[in-house]
Amino acid sequence: MSGSVDSADLLVQDIAQLSQQYGSGACSPVDMLEAMRSAIESDTQGINAFCHLDWPAALRAAQDSEKRHRAGQALGPLDGVPVSIKDLTQVAGWPTRCGSLATQGDPPAPVDAPSVVQLRAAGAVVFGKTTTTEFGWTVLSENPYSGLTRNPLNNAHSAGGSSSGAAAQVAAGWGPLALGSDAGGSVRIPASYCGLVGFKPTFGLIPAAPASAFAEFAHQGVLTRSMQDCIAAMSVFSKGDPRDPSSLFSRSGSVDRQERSLRIGWSRTLGAAQMPDADVAAAFEHTLARLAEAGYQLEEVAPGIEDACSAMWTIWCSRVFESFQAWPPSRRDLLGDKLRGLYHAGEQLGMAELAVSQTRLRALGTALARTFCDIDVLLTPSTPSVAPPAGRYVANGNESGENWFAMNGYAYPFNVSQQPALSIPMGLGGQGLPVGLQIVGRKYHDKQVLQLGSALESLLEVSP
Repeated sequence: MSGSVDSADLLVQDIAQLSQQYGSGACSPVDMLEAMRSAIESDTQGINAFCHLDWPAALRAAQDSEKRHRAGQALGPLDGVPVSIKDLTQVAGWPTRCGSLATQGDPPAPVDAPSVVQLRAAGAVVFGKTTTTEFGWTVLSENPYSGLTRNPLNNAHSAGGSSSGAAAQVAAGWGPLALGSDAGGSVRIPASYCGLVGFKPTFGLIPAAPASAFAEFAHQGVLTRSMQDCIAAMSVFSKGDPRDPSSLFSRSGSVDRQERSLRIGWSRTLGAAQMPDADVAAAFEHTLARLAEAGYQLEEVAPGIEDACSAMWTIWCSRVFESFQAWPPSRRDLLGDKLRGLYHAGEQLGMAELAVSQTRLRALGTALARTFCDIDVLLTPSTPSVAPPAGRYVANGNESGENWFAMNGYAYPFNVSQQPALSIPMGLGGQGLPVGLQIVGRKYHDKQVLQLGSALESLLEVSP
């Protein structure tokens, strides 16, 4: 170690602390990278958060950052901060395996994805890729390529998905930041399961390319241990990229209302058929009581929506079919059994069924827009249960079918509406595992959501 901070202390530093210590010379980005590498390589829990690590490239980036800090020319709050990339996002020169055996013959990515470009421009040390469910299709935490990713808080439980490794990495203390993606809950669900902050911003705020078949649902997002780190991470995604036309909108630095004057609605179920388990419901009620005691104005809202999980699942299956329909059968045969089954389910869909499902999702979006005419933000649980046992999705003690939307009606509606949605820890549920509070804002009002999340994190006193 070149500085005065030991490895164990380095690993619990937040982004602001790392930046300050880099600047003072108490430690360096190289020290942080070495401490993190040592911790990852000595893992005894079998967490399995990574599918690709490039320590030589990361060391070069850390050394460059160290020189900037010594010269007083740091690029910003993320300069020298290690960050991982979910393995659905391209990093130049690295494979993009998507958790699948069907991609093993694919060449390395020729260029960085837009989000990676912006992270590098901010001086972040990109060091590896985290595991994902196969092509991000489910919220479990396993895939055919790299196997099972475990929850660091209890390795008998799932880390959630599809940003499995991203959540596991940050929860394990292996760096303060991971880039994930969320097309139906894939940042917020693992954040809830692992006791983290997970933010899915307004659609397009973090530019993404190339577009997948799930393009209008898929948001890139971040996972951190605190709201302060989340806000620091989001500060670098300040502009669009022409490779993602949806990102080419004006970013505003203003916040419309102070958090204490916000009109805050809440919903216990959001119209979902799946009720929250008793521990989650109790944590949510306790949270609402704490907010009311602190002077926040709360009102229960009835969004007037019925659970659209069946419609979402139909569209999901159709997009899986779209994703692989151009592949030769021999390559599709390399997909995992469940994903291949989804492909065939999508192949058999008729136009009438698709039309009914699309109409249903449009109605869902309209109902949510109407709800937000009367409120500024909406609070719900992030998930109806704590993390299920590793390898299977369980809610209220019952095995689920393949339609994982039916087991979590809180997350996917805000992919349909493309609104910003944040999950922060709000307490503990069954078996001492964490549960999350979801904070949803109006489209393009991301700063308002982050500001309220920061205030509620302090109020709830839930340590990362």
